[in-house]
Amino acid sequence: MIEQTRIWSAVALLTVVTIACQAAPAPSERVDASRETGARAVAELGSATGVLGAAASAESHATLEAMRVLEEGGSAVDAAITLGFALAVTYPNAGNLGGGGFFLYRSPEGESWYLDFREVAPLAATLEMYLDEEGDPDRKASTRGWKAAGVPGSVFGMWEAHQRWGSLPWARLIQPAIELAEYGFEISFAEAAALNRLKSAFSEDAYAASVFVRSDGRPWIQRDVLRQPALASTLSAIATEGESALREGSIVRAIVAASQEGGGVLAMEDFAEYEPIIRPVHTIAWHDMEVLTITPPSSGSLFLGQTLPVLEEFPLAQWGWRDPRTVQLIGEAEAAAFRDRNRWLGDPASMEFSWIDLLDPSYLGQRALALDPELYTSPDEDLPMPPFESTETTHYSVLDAQGGAVAVTTTLNSSYGAKVMAPGGFLMNNEMDDFAALPGHANQYGLVQSEANAVIAGRRPLSSMSPVIVVKNGKVDSVIGSPGGPTILTTVLQVLLNRYTFEMAPEDAVAAPRFHRQDRPPTLRYEAGRLGRPTLQALQALGQPLAEIRSLGDVNAIFRDGSEWVAVADSRRGGLGQVAVIGSDG
Repeated sequence: MIEQTRIWSAVALLTVVTIACQAAPAPSERVDASRETGARAVAELGSATGVLGAAASAESHATLEAMRVLEEGGSAVDAAITLGFALAVTYPNAGNLGGGGFFLYRSPEGESWYLDFREVAPLAATLEMYLDEEGDPDRKASTRGWKAAGVPGSVFGMWEAHQRWGSLPWARLIQPAIELAEYGFEISFAEAAALNRLKSAFSEDAYAASVFVRSDGRPWIQRDVLRQPALASTLSAIATEGESALREGSIVRAIVAASQEGGGVLAMEDFAEYEPIIRPVHTIAWHDMEVLTITPPSSGSLFLGQTLPVLEEFPLAQWGWRDPRTVQLIGEAEAAAFRDRNRWLGDPASMEFSWIDLLDPSYLGQRALALDPELYTSPDEDLPMPPFESTETTHYSVLDAQGGAVAVTTTLNSSYGAKVMAPGGFLMNNEMDDFAALPGHANQYGLVQSEANAVIAGRRPLSSMSPVIVVKNGKVDSVIGSPGGPTILTTVLQVLLNRYTFEMAPEDAVAAPRFHRQDRPPTLRYEAGRLGRPTLQALQALGQPLAEIRSLGDVNAIFRDGSEWVAVADSRRGGLGQVAVIGSDG
């Protein structure tokens, strides 16, 4: 029964671009109309009856289109596909056709599925490609330009999800993205600032410059309209041809030609042979609930599978959220999990033994005994602080009227990927930097990894992306995920602890200041407001290195709160996200 309708929006609703059923208006008419009718369109959507659903993402246009799909009776999978393609247009720093990610789905019947559409190393990729003349890692080779690009999996992943679980027509789900690309949308202040900041980088690539560098020479400003006709054409081909549009044909030939011209190694065979993979979902029993997580090449299952049970052995709720014992113990547990992650994990085909052995109760019991909330454990080797991580990855969460839930984390790796654009109008990833170009040396995030994550043709790099679905009493209770490189793992962990251990309200569980610690470097990085002076002094007395940073993560989540759903878009993005809930679970 529908008891209440609630819509939350962290952006001005007048920025919403509406999608009309009648003949499309001219671009100028369309944008003008969006300023006048955006708020009314959202209000009308929220007043629908007989609908229950929720969505949360980092960008308002994409969220609105997902909610329209739910309003039409589409499933969470349908809405997630629409949301993903819309983000490829409206969130170009991380939304993508040229990247990849992970798709976690729990069906209304209670079945759980994990679809891996992670990028893979091209068939011609070799370890030597990413080393300089002295045999050291060549950071530019793995982060900038065509050599940095892995084979993208996003289109293949969305197609596979639709073939397995979708209900509405494929073309219907992509149409909003086509129209957003063709007619344009008003960019945010943050998007304008990012495009201006990267003008020099985009100017080095003719295709990227044609889209992201203004022809009149002036800087981008908030509410400028970004149109992407080449991307609209590619999306139209995908709507008509399905995944085959990126398996063969003119779009793929143009991508391969651009790669070869730019020093890359992508080939037609890479696209023809790419396959998304159904992998096992790992379930963690915790607090009388089930935490559904994803297995390698994601490190989410190992990290959460180690930290949640170990931390349950300590009275964190009794100590309190801000207590120095709580902070130090969580940091120690995080660092220990990162040590195992970095040493053992990679593409399952490259791993020496079953990672499940690292979750053995006796092994975790020994770890719990070794952890001390008043002890700082130094790693064997110290390394410099990694650079500040932007939110280049993105996560979105969707829930439908039947109780189906989808959590998707997708990425180009760095912000705007490799800073090169495919002739089809989309940016390429720089995912090759997620491999260990030289095992034992740090990547751009300060992670020092093993041979299990070495560059091997056809393999998938280890990832921190960790979408999660929590099930309580047989029903979905929350859908959670975040961007942030290795900080994804600590962000998701702390949101889970905030909600279920410290019993925070949904909004507070996401808004509460966070911290991050990995094995190397050992510095505990914390957001302002998390650690008061007494806690800081206590941690410093233990010898724990500390550094204050601006923000960690960008959670987009959905929580059950009594008889209602609460969708939360992280305020850390300065109000770029939008969430919407229609109806209540009465």
